Amino acid sequence: MIPLTAAGRQPLFFFGTLMDLDVLAYVLARPIDLDDLEPASITGFRRVGVQGASYPVLVPEARGQVEGRLLRRATRRDILRINHYESEEYRAELHQVTTLAGDVHVAWLYLGLERLEATWRPWRLADWQAQHKHGFFAACDGWMADCPELD
Repeated sequence: MIPLTAAGRQPLFFFGTLMDLDVLAYVLARPIDLDDLEPASITGFRRVGVQGASYPVLVPEARGQVEGRLLRRATRRDILRINHYESEEYRAELHQVTTLAGDVHVAWLYLGLERLEATWRPWRLADWQAQHKHGFFAACDGWMADCPELD
């Protein structure tokens, strides 16, 4: 999990369902300021589907590159909510990511726990949006129902 003290320091890199602005706003329970998002990529990985799920996982691949989004200026509440959303199946780690402008940042990303079984089929956001997004919010309701709030 990302420590709440990291708020506003390192950005967060999203490579899956949280790249969808509706899902991100739903998980954060607030509107998204588009100025806080920036396209970015990470090297050394490939994005694939998870067996029995509609969301992806990153698997190591020496020459791989995964496009995603960088969320800058995440608040403590944002981190708390994203940690909760990802906590059952992912762990947070710091990795270097590169923006379209070529700037390199150290960012948090959530890597899948070993129990997630990669399908090795490429995962694409547009495909997920067309096939699974409509039913995803009901699952989000269940995942976020017991999310703690900050004091």
